Amino acid sequence: MKNKKMFQIIAAAAFVTTALSTGTANAAATKEPVKSAESKATATKFNVTTEQVLINGESTSVSMLQTGNVKLIGAGDLAKYFGATVTTSNGVITIKSEKSGHSLQLEAGSNTFKLDGEAHPFTTAPVMQDNHLYVELNPMVAALGGEILNVGQTSQILKKERVTGSFASVRFDTGGQVIAVKDDEETTKLFRLNTDYSSFLLSSDNNVSNMVISPSGDSAAYTDETGQLYLIGVRIGQPYKLGSDTSIKTDLVWSADGKKIYFVQGDKQEKISYISVGTGKITEIVADKVENKSEVRVSADGKKIAYIVNITGIADSDKNSSEESLKIDYSKAGEQIYTFDLGVKDAKPAVVTTSNDNKLYPAFLSDGSVAYLSADSNNENAKGAIKAIGADGKTQDLIGDVDVTLSASSNGNVVAAGITADGNNKVYSIVAGVKTEIYSTKTDITDLAISADGTKVAIIADGKVIVVQNGNTSEFTK
Repeated sequence: MKNKKMFQIIAAAAFVTTALSTGTANAAATKEPVKSAESKATATKFNVTTEQVLINGESTSVSMLQTGNVKLIGAGDLAKYFGATVTTSNGVITIKSEKSGHSLQLEAGSNTFKLDGEAHPFTTAPVMQDNHLYVELNPMVAALGGEILNVGQTSQILKKERVTGSFASVRFDTGGQVIAVKDDEETTKLFRLNTDYSSFLLSSDNNVSNMVISPSGDSAAYTDETGQLYLIGVRIGQPYKLGSDTSIKTDLVWSADGKKIYFVQGDKQEKISYISVGTGKITEIVADKVENKSEVRVSADGKKIAYIVNITGIADSDKNSSEESLKIDYSKAGEQIYTFDLGVKDAKPAVVTTSNDNKLYPAFLSDGSVAYLSADSNNENAKGAIKAIGADGKTQDLIGDVDVTLSASSNGNVVAAGITADGNNKVYSIVAGVKTEIYSTKTDITDLAISADGTKVAIIADGKVIVVQNGNTSEFTK
């Protein structure tokens, strides 16, 4: 039930005392009183101070009353910041939030309260002193629809609970805001997650999982089962057809300026094309009849693309093509990375790798070399590694001592996740060929993203969206 779930939140949260405060002023509270003529008188005069607490990252002054080893918070102060109302009737004080829909009813001196009509116990009874009501923080915040967030030694109050659920993918827009797909319900949802831990539902549509968000974060592209390309505003609006071509299109990727969408085209993935967002016109750029292309990437300056070709075995037989003579040569089979110069007239695709390892997540580095995840599926003891190949054809290991499982890039910045020998899952940033550990967890990491400026990394671990910036880790969801 809804009320039971809310009470579990209250019971599970650690009671916040002085750890919530960032400073104390030895001054009496002078807030507007919560009037209650019927409230019980307090026999003992308790010490009241004005203290600073964090509410959605902002330092805020509130009244705190010390009773024994416990601090109670001024109910009127907190209700004001949440936009809630405080009323009294026959000694019963009601704190109601229209935004959250929750209602807290209590009496000064009583060890029980009602949350949405259901009775629960207080650890410490509310105190009415000098016509000001002081109450335990956890039930108060829960009634207002908020959450108490503890990060290391720092605690803060959130005006709204973080979004709950299991997330499947994450990325950044050009403004550095997190865009994440939640897929644990009947309908897939797309959220924008803000730095103050609030969230905004951008779209609720089962096509969300296939959408590719534009660099600005305002639009998304996807194809339907016929191959028709659609564009939709992620905040408002209905999807509309972009062009009328219904050939198969996969591996959609936006150009950095948001004016083009590149993709692999054809039922055998034999072409690479782009569509102009403004006109819907499709332009072929690679049509060499080589099949099984995938993972198109566009350089930050828009002058080159990189992509992967999955080369299969080469069949050979006698002139009669008899079944007995058929032989398949797998010696050159595997995945190879190609590049193509978009600004060079009559340019030809150039293969930049020749090794037989599997290759994933190609990425242009700032020096023009191409990084990729190298894996050997035929050797169960082999580790995944991040390699880079330069214009001179020389390959170097960027990460070779960790079993790499994921990699992501943006504007020449690369991050990778892998499993260490002790079983931990770690995330590394790679700058100028040097890897730096930025995050570690025991749980599985299933997706990664890095912001355009390289300062933020978003991680999905155990279904939660986690953001790392300047050495600090924040759980944006729960």
